[in-house]
Amino acid sequence: MDRLRSRTRTDTPTSSRRRPGRRLAIGAAAALLSGVGMVVGRIFVSARTPVDLLFDMTGHVLGVPAVFNLIHALPYGLDHYAKYALFGTLAVVYLALWTLLALPLLGLARGWRVALPAVATPALVGFVLLPSEGLGAFGLSATNYFYPPLATHLWAALFGALYGGVLATQPAPRLDPGKHDSGRREALGRTARALLVLAVGAGMLRTVLGAVAQAAGLEGLLARIRGLGPVVTPVKDHYVVSKNFVDPTVDAERWRLKLHGLVEHPLELSLSDLMALPATTRTSTLICISNEVGGHLVGNSDWTGVPLRDLLDMAGVKAGATEIVMRAADNYSDSIPLEVGRRDGTLVAYLQDGAPLVRGHGFPARVLVPGIYGMKSVKWVVDVEVIDQPYTGYWQQRGWSSTAEVRTMSRIDTPTATVLDGGAAVGGIAFAGIRGVQRVEVSVDDGASWRPATLRPADNALSWTLWGFEWDAAPGNYELLVRAVDGTGALQTSEKHQPLPDGATGYHRVRVRVS
Repeated sequence: MDRLRSRTRTDTPTSSRRRPGRRLAIGAAAALLSGVGMVVGRIFVSARTPVDLLFDMTGHVLGVPAVFNLIHALPYGLDHYAKYALFGTLAVVYLALWTLLALPLLGLARGWRVALPAVATPALVGFVLLPSEGLGAFGLSATNYFYPPLATHLWAALFGALYGGVLATQPAPRLDPGKHDSGRREALGRTARALLVLAVGAGMLRTVLGAVAQAAGLEGLLARIRGLGPVVTPVKDHYVVSKNFVDPTVDAERWRLKLHGLVEHPLELSLSDLMALPATTRTSTLICISNEVGGHLVGNSDWTGVPLRDLLDMAGVKAGATEIVMRAADNYSDSIPLEVGRRDGTLVAYLQDGAPLVRGHGFPARVLVPGIYGMKSVKWVVDVEVIDQPYTGYWQQRGWSSTAEVRTMSRIDTPTATVLDGGAAVGGIAFAGIRGVQRVEVSVDDGASWRPATLRPADNALSWTLWGFEWDAAPGNYELLVRAVDGTGALQTSEKHQPLPDGATGYHRVRVRVS
C-alpha cells in the first residue's frame, strides 16, 4: 500500500509537469509548420505574410528616427543587415507567441470536441485568429496601401487553419509514458497528414484565386489578346529620358544623400544607411511629360526605397517650410511642394523590379513622385533641400509646367485585333496618376457611342490599368477611339493638346485591322 501511495504521489506531479512541455512542443510544431508554409508561399508566389505586416507596423510605430538610431548602434559592417536582423527577430517572436498560444488552446480541447469535430473547431479558431492578427498589423502598417488585402488574409487564414488543425489532431494532454514510442510514430503520421493538408489547401487557394482572377478578367479576355503588354515593364523596355549626352557614372561607395535646409537635424546618408532603413516596395507608373497621345514614354515598375516622408521626419522640418528642392549628380534640379514630398508613395528608390537601378534610371538612387510627370522624379539624386519659397527647376526654366500633374491618358496597344469566337478584341493601358482609373470605354463608330472595356484591377492607384475590349466584327479595317474615367469620376478630356507645356491630351485613335 505504501509503495502504491508513493507511486501515485510520484506519477501525478510528473504527469502534471510534463503537460505544459508537451503542449509547448505541440504548439511549436504547429507554429513552425504553418510558418514554413508561409515562407514557402512568400518565396514562390510572393504572398505577403503577417510577419511582413508586423515588420512594417514596427517601423511605423517606432518611427524612422528610432530605427535609424538602432541601426547605427550596431557594429560597423553589420548595419547593412539591420533590417534583416529585425525581420528575423520578429519572425522568432511571432513563432514564440503562437507556440505559447497552444497552452490555452489545447486546454480548451475538450470543449471543442463537444461542439465540433476535433479538427474543425481549432482549425476554425486559427482560420479567424491569424488573419485577424494580420489585419491589425495591416491596419497600422505604413505601407498597407500596397498589399492586396484579400490575397494576404486568405493566405493567412489557410495557415491559421493548418496551425489549429495540427493542434486538434494531438491526443488529450494526459501522458502515458509507456506509449512514448507509439506516440512518436503517431506524431510523424500527423505531420505527414498536416503536410498533405498544406498541399491540398494551397491548391484550393490557388483554384479560388484563379476563379476570382477569371471573373476579374485576369485570366479571361485579357489573357487571350495578343500583343497586350505585361503589368510590370521589363527594365530593358522601360523608357529612359535624360537631358545628358552622357549620363553620370556614380560611385555607390562614395555616394551620399544630403538632406538640409529648413530642418532641425541635417542628414547625410550613405547608400548603406539608406538601404538599412525601413523600406517599401510599390508598383508605380512613370510617364514623361513629353509623351504624345498614344506614345510609349510610359512604364510600370516595382520600385523599392525609403519614403521621403520618413527622411523628412528624421530631419525634423521647421515651421514655414513649403518646398523641397532635389538636385542630381548631373546638375539637374527640380522641386515639389512639401505636401507632395510627404505623400504616400513618394520614395527615394534604389531598386527597380528587385534589382539595383541601372545607370539610365538613376543609380544608385532616385526620387519617385506619384501623380507627377517623370521630370520631377529626379535621378542620381544627391541633395534634398527644404526651403520656404518657390523654386524654378531645369525644365521649368525652359518653358515646361511647374506643377506637372499627370493628365488622364489611355492607349490602344494592339493595331491588329485578336480574332475570337464571333468577334475581335483589342487592348491597352490607361493611367490617371494618383487618381486611379475607374472605367475605360472604346468607340468603334468615331465617338458616336461608347462601350465599356474589361479592366485588370491595378495593383494600386499609382499603377496603370490594363484593359481589353471585345466586339462583333467582320473582317476589315476599323477606326477605334479609347478614353478613360479617373477614380474621381472625371472623364478624360477629348481636347487635343501637344505635350508642351502641361502634357498631351486627347483621345488615342487607331486604325485596327480584323482579318
